[in-house]
Amino acid sequence: MRVSNSFFSAIMAGALFASSAQGQAQNQGQAQKSDLQSAQEFAAQGKPDQALALVEPIIAQAMLKEAKDPKAMCPGTAAAVLQSLMKESNVSVSVENDWCDAMFAKAYALNELKRPAEAAQVLEALVGHDPDNAHYLVELAYTVRVNGQLDRSLELYKLAEKLAARLHDREGSTHWRAVALRGQGFAYSELQRWDEATKAYHRSQKYEPDSDLAKNELQYIENHRPH
Repeated sequence: MRVSNSFFSAIMAGALFASSAQGQAQNQGQAQKSDLQSAQEFAAQGKPDQALALVEPIIAQAMLKEAKDPKAMCPGTAAAVLQSLMKESNVSVSVENDWCDAMFAKAYALNELKRPAEAAQVLEALVGHDPDNAHYLVELAYTVRVNGQLDRSLELYKLAEKLAARLHDREGSTHWRAVALRGQGFAYSELQRWDEATKAYHRSQKYEPDSDLAKNELQYIENHRPH
């Protein structure tokens, strides 16, 4: 693989510190939030075993409550919705413990431990909790690709691109469209559908023209496609 390992790690390492919920918690919730932060740090430091050990209890407890519903909204997303409804007031909405962040960290740790089949199961569940999250879809598409399901990976990357196009956050929309298109390009390349791969990478450069990943992959295609 040319970029598969660094592709996932680069995105995830940054995302682990970009939690959607920045709340203050108390008692047991506070301890769990601390564990989640520690797990994120362990994951970013290349210590997936320690990260996994810390997030498992957080997820297990959530599964006894709200997370047992496969369609339950992620705590951070719910807090953001509530905050938007209360934007005229001075009330701040916080989250005690975002178990979706814990699931995200778990999927990262499992991928780092070369257990992509298990990581895919976690990400499938996570997408169920937040189906409008382009980031989660991209990570699922990557993991499915690692598992050798190139056609399904391609479908997920295309879905992520469409979802990113609808984001109100212009910066986020631009970034995730570029990421999803690069993912499509990689999948097409693996399938030796060279013209479609080239087109996907060129489209990604519309959103992130300075991406070295796109440039390197276009060079790879040029070097390996039949002439």
